[in-house]
Amino acid sequence: MESKSAVAASPFDPFPKSFDALLVANGSPPTRKLLRALAGRASCVIALDGGLAALFRCGIVPDHVVGDFDSAPERPLRWAVKNGAQLHRRPSADKPDFAKGLDLCKKLKCRRVVALGIAGERLDHVLSALHFSLSARGLDVTLATKEIVLFPLRGRVRRSLNIPRGHTLSWFGFPEAQSCTLAGVRWPFTRRRLAAEGFHSLSNEPKAKTVHLQQRSGRSLFVVSIRPQKTPF
Repeated sequence: MESKSAVAASPFDPFPKSFDALLVANGSPPTRKLLRALAGRASCVIALDGGLAALFRCGIVPDHVVGDFDSAPERPLRWAVKNGAQLHRRPSADKPDFAKGLDLCKKLKCRRVVALGIAGERLDHVLSALHFSLSARGLDVTLATKEIVLFPLRGRVRRSLNIPRGHTLSWFGFPEAQSCTLAGVRWPFTRRRLAAEGFHSLSNEPKAKTVHLQQRSGRSLFVVSIRPQKTPF
């Protein structure tokens, strides 16, 4: 079995050094290297239904499996239970498995959460994950696909990120955020309103070692490319 020991970080590492819960969803599976690295940093690992398959392939036993279990393969389920995972059957169709995972995080008194495998062929699933991440009061959620890291931001926020040159970053109102400031980039701005129908920052570039962002209120989405970009994404 794969242990939960930390794996050396890549040159660009946007994830918390330690956090409360790693959620693994049933979209496009993350790389094994990233999955193993983040499992080693998390206090607990939660498989969202069919996301259990990615953990099974890596030999990483989740602490919890949650969902309606319509896509979790039987063999990985038996393996997870045999190795101590707790099953949380949530058959209700009122919420997607991602929202059920966030509810479990609240029940477990988690605060900082990282989610992998949210993207696949269904863009509506990604939008749903963003919606529930921004609606989950008390949770600080970071989402990652194979190409980008997404930071859903709610309310008063101040963050600093070390983003190497060559990566791109974008910041949108989702649907809007007030008094937003972005510094350490090629196109900085101060106390601007970010809105779905108005101003936003697309494919910006870091120009300093540390990028600083701040918003006073509202909801927004900050996006960073995982790999350096030769052309804007």
